[in-house]
Parts: sequence; structure tokens; C-alpha cells
Amino acid sequence: MDVSAIAEQDGTAIDSVVSQLQVVKVDDRETIELTCIDPASVEPLIQVLQNAALGRKIRVYLRANPGGNVLQLKTLIEALALTKADVEIAVGRFAMSCAATLWLWYALDPINPNNDPTQGRVVSVDPLKPAVLMYHRPRWPNGPYYHFIDDFKDKTVRASVRDQVDMFDDLFYRYLAHQGLDAVHAATFSTPHVTFKHELQHLLEAYQSNKDCFIPL
Repeated sequence: MDVSAIAEQDGTAIDSVVSQLQVVKVDDRETIELTCIDPASVEPLIQVLQNAALGRKIRVYLRANPGGNVLQLKTLIEALALTKADVEIAVGRFAMSCAATLWLWYALDPINPNNDPTQGRVVSVDPLKPAVLMYHRPRWPNGPYYHFIDDFKDKTVRASVRDQVDMFDDLFYRYLAHQGLDAVHAATFSTPHVTFKHELQHLLEAYQSNKDCFIPL
């Protein structure tokens, strides 16, 4: 995940911007494939959302999406909160990192889920075929290496990205609560031969250890 500043909008005309996106008509809904959470993919989509007429039906398709930039993700979430369009967010094959966060965000907090026609609508929908989310804490790459927030040596830098980590943490903990973690009687139990750990407790510990967490859909 990149910690660079979000690129400024270049003011490109909307018709030219839309041509940069892979737009396909599926039933009565435009399907826009979002291939990555980066400026080249997100900025054209944001302009589409900003210019959409009330009720325009759009499907944002996260097909084999590897994720990307947390700041771009936050900007996209802000645009989705303001759009007048009727937006469905779907996953094909897999969505990783920021893309997984985007789908999970509107699975837990859909906008106008009852589809009041006088308001915009944003919801995550189940995939047509089995798919998977790969979720983890924000991390920053350097070639084949990457690090997490606690690996920054400068406390000021750590503080500058804390809100990104908190955003991912809060969402993941809410997901675990939604799955029933708070109602688990015990994280582990033992028999004379082996100790068992509850699957949600295992997922929690994996996430807190900066490991990848897989969520089948």
C-alpha cells in the first residue's frame, strides 16, 4: 500500500474519463470493472459517481482485484457516500486488501439498503460464483518486502498513518462481532489429547499478527 499523497484530479472531461474504464452493460445495470485501488482506476470512477443522475444503476466489479492505496480507498468511500446513483459492489474470484475493505465496508454499512428511489444507494452483493476476500492490516511495500505500522522507526510517521490502520481495525473487529465472536463461550477448549481454538479467535489472532485473513463469500 502506497503512502504517497493522492494525485490531484486533472479535470478531464467526463466522456473521456469514462472511456478509461471497462464499462459493460449487464441487464439494466452498467458494470464498471475496478481493477485496482489506484488513481488511474479510482479517479475516473469517482467522476462517474459524481456526475451520475439519480437512480443510475451501476455495478462496481472487483474482479481479481489486488487492492492498492488506502488514501484512494478513503476518497472512493467518500464519493460513494455522496453519489445519487444506485450502486452495487460485487466480487469476482477475489478481492484483496483495499478492495476487500471496500466490499466489506458496504456489506456492514450499506447506504439506503431499502432502495428509497429518492436517494442514492450503495450496497455490497453476494458473488454469482464462490469468491474470497483477503483482508489484512495496511502494509507498505519495498519490492518483495513489506512492513506494517509498528515497523516505522519515526513516531511522527507512525502517527501520520494511524488513522489508516484504525480504519481497517475497526471494520475487521465489527466483522468478527457480526460473525459472533462476542458470543463465543471460550476462545479455546482442551481434551486430554489436544487443545482446540475457535475459528473466529484464530482469525482475530492472525489479523493482529499482521497475517492475511481469508473470508470466503
